[in-house]
Amino acid sequence: MTPPHNVDKLLADAEILQNEYDDEDTAASRLRIEREVADTWWRSALLLESSAQRVRSELPEDAPRDRARVCTAQHEQAAYDLRKLSTLVIRDTRAAHHIALLARSCRVEPASALIFACLLHLADREGAQFWWQFSAGAGSATAALCLHLMHTQRGELRDAEHWAHEAAFLEDLENQSRPDDDLVCLLRRPPRQGHRGTWYTPQSMIQRTMAILHSGVAASTRVVDSPALAAPPLCRSLAVAVQRLEAKSDDDYGTIPKASFELAARLEDCAVSSL
Repeated sequence: MTPPHNVDKLLADAEILQNEYDDEDTAASRLRIEREVADTWWRSALLLESSAQRVRSELPEDAPRDRARVCTAQHEQAAYDLRKLSTLVIRDTRAAHHIALLARSCRVEPASALIFACLLHLADREGAQFWWQFSAGAGSATAALCLHLMHTQRGELRDAEHWAHEAAFLEDLENQSRPDDDLVCLLRRPPRQGHRGTWYTPQSMIQRTMAILHSGVAASTRVVDSPALAAPPLCRSLAVAVQRLEAKSDDDYGTIPKASFELAARLEDCAVSSL
């Protein structure tokens, strides 16, 4: 049997532990539970939408299209937008120059990291997330948007929401500073105070960024907006160059490819034709 004085001590310790929790802790716990419930509902919604898409594909060809129409699943739309946005990024006229800078210098520019990440993503090479995070951490709103779309595609709602907020914050900073060497900030205009909320929604930022990137791409190589294909595949030589990249392993970030001069040359070559 436990001696009485030990019981008293245990009760005293328990009382002290209980007093460590306050209303803020309770509110934080409630918020965490609400987010987990919302995340579960959202994943369920994605499964229902995917099932609806599968049912639609099995309908007879003569089925009425208006009745068979089903909204595109959110994760599928995110995958479409991410590939299209990535393609527009690598088709910027300065893209090859930025990759060469990344291969030559130990100093990494946000634009160079963004372009490199988009190349890795389009070639289905691991490491895009690391370089997008590097670029976003250095101030690129476009990289933050890419991370928002990547996490949405994966069904990671809370991470997607985080990067949407980061993209809005970084775009606001870009509108104020307007550096000369950023890919997409030059034509942005700060919103009117009364419309700030709608201006910085993820979809409005994605549409605005794509429109600005379109303006920096040669007309002969612009991406066609097709519901069947988010973006054309990389040209063979460029895809091969991406796969040849050397990489190092990191305990925290996994496999991290390194840019090369060959990749910059292949990107330059493909810029004069179809990527």
